[in-house]
Amino acid sequence: MRLSPKELTSSGSNLHLLLAYVADLELEVDRLRKQAQFVQQEARDTLKRIQLLCKDAAQPESTLHPLTAIDQAAKQFAGVLRDLHEPPGYHPAHDQVIAIAVRPLVEQVFRGQQRLLDAPEVVLRLELESEHVQWFPARLRHILDNLVSNALKYRDPDKSEAWVRLALRVSPTGYELRLSDNGMGMPPDERAELFELFYRAAPARAAGLGVGLAVVKLLVEQSGGTLTVDSGEGEGTTFVAVLPRYDVDDYLT
Repeated sequence: MRLSPKELTSSGSNLHLLLAYVADLELEVDRLRKQAQFVQQEARDTLKRIQLLCKDAAQPESTLHPLTAIDQAAKQFAGVLRDLHEPPGYHPAHDQVIAIAVRPLVEQVFRGQQRLLDAPEVVLRLELESEHVQWFPARLRHILDNLVSNALKYRDPDKSEAWVRLALRVSPTGYELRLSDNGMGMPPDERAELFELFYRAAPARAAGLGVGLAVVKLLVEQSGGTLTVDSGEGEGTTFVAVLPRYDVDDYLT
């Protein structure tokens, strides 16, 4: 079933559809660029570790047995590549509704963002009413990538435990994704500007143009859903994405 613009967004605007599609591609290009940079850095670091192990083992007085450590380094790098591997059909150019296994997708996104943001200490908590949703896989991945990235990037180093919680609630008309963290949060004046296209919180937040959340909000709304945020300074942040149901084999035009 082909969805018309009116079915996907109340405005029925072809321009709005085009902007959303461009936003989809922009997020995909940004994700692939960061992924490529990360893989290159991981490969360099892994090779350096192996070279150092071999150098130390070659010393006459060395009692090291580096094969175990080299094996662990290689397995770790293989795990990075495995987590970053994209299943077929997830490109936004052909975003068709399919049944998505939520748990492995969220865990894969979380592990990838942990590595990108060097946040191994953060704990993921899942509260899923259903293990599957029927939705657009590329868009869902972009939503999760950006919300998880935001939570990890602004974690609070002063708290004894850092966590990110994803709760999925299911209704006859759609899905509610509630992503919460116990990070730094933000004051009310910053919340009002959060979804502005070039918003960037400063000075506590990292440098760079904050286009990710604005684009995610556009994608959610263009798909017929809503994205809201609740946050308090020092109290963490909660994003709520309400996504409408679609039938398997529906796809974007």
